[in-house]
Amino acid sequence: MKLSLAPLQGFTDLVFRRAFAKYIGGIDQFYTPFLVLQNGDKLTSSHHREIDPKIEENLAPQFIGNSLKEFVFFRDHLIGLGYTKMNWNLGCPFPMLVKKKKGSGLLPFPNLIEEVLSEGLDDRIELSVKMRIGHSSVEELEPVLTVLNKFKISEIIVHPRLGIQQYRGDVDLEAFNKVLSLSKHPVVYNGDICSLEDYQQRLEQFPNLEQMMIGRGLLKDLFLARRIKGEELPAAHERLDLLKKLHGEIYDSYTSYLSGDTQLLSKLKPMWEYFSANFNNERKVYKAIKKSGGMKKYHAAVAFAFQQGIKE
Repeated sequence: MKLSLAPLQGFTDLVFRRAFAKYIGGIDQFYTPFLVLQNGDKLTSSHHREIDPKIEENLAPQFIGNSLKEFVFFRDHLIGLGYTKMNWNLGCPFPMLVKKKKGSGLLPFPNLIEEVLSEGLDDRIELSVKMRIGHSSVEELEPVLTVLNKFKISEIIVHPRLGIQQYRGDVDLEAFNKVLSLSKHPVVYNGDICSLEDYQQRLEQFPNLEQMMIGRGLLKDLFLARRIKGEELPAAHERLDLLKKLHGEIYDSYTSYLSGDTQLLSKLKPMWEYFSANFNNERKVYKAIKKSGGMKKYHAAVAFAFQQGIKE
């Protein structure tokens, strides 16, 4: 099974991806959190850092937009940087973007999707699409798939929730099965793969799947991809040492370009929302991190976390 890592805003940036690939592994395909044009014609410095220069193997930059101008900008910019893959986000449920007909907010407008693809596709770079089963209704699904079937697309990654659900409620497996029956393109499953058991259940339900995407479940169990692939994991103390190295590299990378405790903590503390789940006494670990108001207290909280040991 090929495994990809879901692009999670604020979590799976260049710093995390690079450290994860170096110390943990098990992921075959990475995606950037979505890139977006600012003021219609430029990237932020943080987005430039995500993709320029090309320093990661198996990375597909993801962009969000609803116009031919945006599509062409990212297409040509990424080709110029040497990329051979890119991903169009048609799934983001954030209300501010949905109101602009971006992310899942574009799904009710298949004609606009078709206009962009008709003019924007280019054989120099592969396009994949990450999408929901609709924004407000699953009735939006078939018209979008009808449009996508007209074009050369490498794969469709489907999170089987509606945009209006955001991340609440159950995934709609009946709708995902409909995607499998209607799509002419390879389909990747994404959503609620948080354990080896979840993966096995989805594979039983959809035995012909060749790829799955995992996200928050991997952050809560950093060795989940390797468990899924049936790899023999290192002993607990060795895995704990790998997490120390992972955190150390993430910390060093952020300190190389962020200044001051406030900036640094704003990047480090949120990752523990998931990272703490890798440790025994998870709640106490996360509470200690949340309460740390400066770097001295943060380092003490991190030391406390590693003293607890890693979950089996």
